[in-house]
Amino acid sequence: MQWLFRAFLLILGLGFMLALLCMAALMFVFSLLRWLFTGRKPQVVLIMDSYKRWQQKAPWQARQQDNADIIDVQGRDIEPSQARLPPTDKKD
Repeated sequence: MQWLFRAFLLILGLGFMLALLCMAALMFVFSLLRWLFTGRKPQVVLIMDSYKRWQQKAPWQARQQDNADIIDVQGRDIEPSQARLPPTDKKD
């Protein structure tokens, strides 16, 4: 008798999952038809587009810039010299 109850629960669970799957498919088809007739994208598409744009702006996703702006030069030492201040001629 216990196996009969388990089979009943299995059939009930499969029926529930099948109903959810059918509802999701119908909502998907409805959103595609609405998109086709009105030209407005579904909310899911808008959310995914904004998420992709946010990811591209993220600092950890920043791509390395082209190294064309970097100029490599040879360094040289500059010896310290005395400060050259303008002469101060104070006449009291």
